Amino acid sequence: MKAYTSEEVAKHNTDKDAWVIVEGKVYNVTDFLSEHPGGKKILVKSSGKDATAQFKNFHNDAVLESVAKPFLIGVVGNDKSKL
Repeated sequence: MKAYTSEEVAKHNTDKDAWVIVEGKVYNVTDFLSEHPGGKKILVKSSGKDATAQFKNFHNDAVLESVAKPFLIGVVGNDKSKL
């Protein structure tokens, strides 16, 4: 799995290219924007950033496994132990 810097993730912050960080993992949610039950606006607003706090406010950890896993593209930094 590829490692990304926070600066690299920050470049992906539009509705055409949206990445988020949750618990040190990087997710490309671009293709999920139109399917997100809370609407695409909240994901776009959080894109390019660490969205762990926002994610935890509305979801439990099972969502990362069941819904978000297909969008996982890497980790932040060198911490491959998070995989």
